[in-house]
Amino acid sequence: MRKEPLPNPSDELPTFYGQEPGPDDLVERFSHFTIAVTDLNRSEDWYRDVIGMEVLGRDLTAENEPHSVLRMNTGQLFILIQRDAINQERLNSQGVHHGFALTQSQYIRAVERLRERGIDVIAQREEFIARGQYSIDVFDPDGHHYQIETMDEVQAHEFIFTGAGIVDCGRPEDYAIGDVKLFRDGNFYLTRVREGFLALSRWCTHMNSLMIYQPEHWRFWCPMHVATFDRCGDPTCSTGNHGELNALRIHPLSFSDEGHILVNSDEVIERAAFKPEDAVQVGPAARVGPAAKEQRKPGSLRNGVDLLGDNGEG
Repeated sequence: MRKEPLPNPSDELPTFYGQEPGPDDLVERFSHFTIAVTDLNRSEDWYRDVIGMEVLGRDLTAENEPHSVLRMNTGQLFILIQRDAINQERLNSQGVHHGFALTQSQYIRAVERLRERGIDVIAQREEFIARGQYSIDVFDPDGHHYQIETMDEVQAHEFIFTGAGIVDCGRPEDYAIGDVKLFRDGNFYLTRVREGFLALSRWCTHMNSLMIYQPEHWRFWCPMHVATFDRCGDPTCSTGNHGELNALRIHPLSFSDEGHILVNSDEVIERAAFKPEDAVQVGPAARVGPAAKEQRKPGSLRNGVDLLGDNGEG
C-alpha cells in the first residue's frame, strides 16, 4: 500500500478515526498527567528537549514526593514524580502507552527534532496504520511509551488509481452467484451477486486501507480499523466506531463484443449505499446504471481527474 513519508503541512488539529466529540461528552481535556521517573534531572531534560514541554519548576504541587512540573503548549500539565524504581510491567509495553495529537505541521517539526537528536523515527505497528495516519513511537529514559500522532485527511481519503486502465475479467459464465475474485492490477474485487456484477474498489471508505476478502464470513474486512462490508459493498460494522460509512466505491463495468467482463479501473464511482441498479447484468450493452451515477458529485476530483463534467454526465 502506497504511503507518503510525511503529511501535508496544516495547522488544523485532526479528529482521529472520524469521530467528532458528542454533545453529551463530559470530558474534553485533562488538567494534569503524572508519570513516575527515577531521575528528575534526566527526565526534565528529555521532556523539555525531545517532547518540547516547558519546565515550570520543582515541588509546586501537593505531591509528597519530589517532583517536577512541566507544561504543554495547550496549558495542560505533566508532573514527573521521583520514584526509586518503576513498575517493570509497563516498560516497553505495546498495550500501555500514551499518545500526543499534533497538527500536521507540528508533526513535521517533531520528525525533524527527533532526527536531529539521533532518535529513530519509527512506527512499531506500521502495518496497522492506514494511509494518511502518522505515528512515531518514542520511549522516555525510564521506558514510558509514547506515540506522536497526526492525521492527513486528504491522504486518508483521496482515491489512488493504479493506472491499469481497462481490465479484462474473463467470461461471465466463469462466475457463480456469490463468487468474489481479486484483480490486483486494478486494485478491485469482482463480485457476482443476485443483481449482477460489481467491481468493488479495495480502498476502504473509512480511511485509505486495502480491504481483504474473508470468504468464511462472506465479507470484506479492513485490517486497520476493522470496518467490514458485504459483497454488495454496504458497510456491516458498527457505525459507532466508524461514523457514517459510505458503501465501497465501484468501477464502471461493461462487456466486450466477445462477451468478456471489462472493468475501467481508471474511473471510480462514489455511492452512499448499494442499489440494485449498481450491479450490471450480462449483456452486450450492459452499463453501470443511473442510480449509481447519482452518487457522484459533479466536478469531484480524484487524483486530478474530473469524474463528471459540468453537464453531470460521465
